[in-house]
Amino acid sequence: MRAFLFALLLGASTIINTPVSAAAISPELSGRTEQGLKIEIYSSLSPLLINRIHSWHIRILDLNNLAVSVEQLTIIGGMPEHDHGLPTQPQITARLENGDYLLEGVRFHMPGKWRLVVTMNREGEDDQAVIEFQL
Repeated sequence: MRAFLFALLLGASTIINTPVSAAAISPELSGRTEQGLKIEIYSSLSPLLINRIHSWHIRILDLNNLAVSVEQLTIIGGMPEHDHGLPTQPQITARLENGDYLLEGVRFHMPGKWRLVVTMNREGEDDQAVIEFQL
């Protein structure tokens, strides 16, 4: 059901710079950048599970809830308490019609506290968000 609602949400917001209405579903993960942009992560795998490769749709919104375009977007992650990164090297592979970015190759290999660092360059300025969560 969640996958259906996600597909419905994506189809309903296909125009970039259109306000994204209150979603019927909430993001799997979210955070704010140092400059106040909101990062929403919608996973193809919900709930997140250990040892399953999956993809994410990453949405970046400004203070007016409008989709934001960035020149560069990278996501790295790991377990700070174990001093190691992700077991895979997820890559942004596409910019979708609704303004989301597609990140493929995400996998978590053990339970515990995880940290994601989302780094972007927009209009020549770097910005970053740190998202921590427990699996």
